[in-house]
Amino acid sequence: MADHDGVGFAEVEFPVQVGFAVARGENGLTAAGPCPRCAARTEMTFAFGSPQGTKGLFGRARVTQPPQPTKVTMYCECGYWHEDRPPESPDTGCGAYWSVDIS
Repeated sequence: MADHDGVGFAEVEFPVQVGFAVARGENGLTAAGPCPRCAARTEMTFAFGSPQGTKGLFGRARVTQPPQPTKVTMYCECGYWHEDRPPESPDTGCGAYWSVDIS
């Protein structure tokens, strides 16, 4: 396939990747782009928690948002079969992982 390299499974860390599309959606931010190892398109959605209620002045609840990260760790979720992927692996990709700037 032109959009996928059938490399064997291996946990390999890559440096920060650029060029990933980041879109805000109902469930958080979704980053999508090509895996730097097997070249297949992969995407992950990152939910940044829910508002946390805290007691404010006179017992009123004040809602605060936790800080959002500017970089997230992605891993390959291409869905293709990769030789030597352990059956207990939660990943569905080649084992690659990297950071993406989502700020």
